[in-house]
Amino acid sequence: MKQLSHYGKDSNGLARWAGYVGIGLMMVNIEAYGFDLDAGIKAATDPVKAMINTYYPVGIFITGAIGAIMQQQGDLRDRMLGFGKGSLIGGLTVMAVKAGLGV
Repeated sequence: MKQLSHYGKDSNGLARWAGYVGIGLMMVNIEAYGFDLDAGIKAATDPVKAMINTYYPVGIFITGAIGAIMQQQGDLRDRMLGFGKGSLIGGLTVMAVKAGLGV
């Protein structure tokens, strides 16, 4: 017995049709769509690169402040260690993002 979806159609046939459409779209060259992939990627990543170059010290400071907030207990030395650890982790993360984006 065939299992029908709640729409009353054969759900297996619908999945098969969607698969055929997907394969057909993958077979067509991307230039046929009229979309320049390099320009699209550049338009998506350039604002992020500019923001990282401009504001990366702020990001490092914010992560350091979060580290200091998380290290609330203890004396001033322990709090400063929390700030330093947060800044270190934030700095390494920002440097990894910069290296990944090629900034």
